Amino acid sequence: MIIGTFLFYFILFLFVFSSPEKLKQRDKRWTKILVLPAVFALILAFLTVIKVFFIYKIILIIILGLTTLLTYWQYGERIKHWLD
Repeated sequence: MIIGTFLFYFILFLFVFSSPEKLKQRDKRWTKILVLPAVFALILAFLTVIKVFFIYKIILIIILGLTTLLTYWQYGERIKHWLD
């Protein structure tokens, strides 16, 4: 069941993080396209194992999203350089 949960979240995040424009531009580094969805899917699958309630997962995703946004504002140029 944990593998099914991981695959569900992985496919969901893969759909969210990959746009057709990014896939057309990047044919050289598939690992960068697959790393973020895999990490987020692993975290959410782990939270499913430890029986964290659904509302806490949403709150955690919002907090992590805000933290990521603030990190991007601070280190945006370095992140863009790493992704290129």
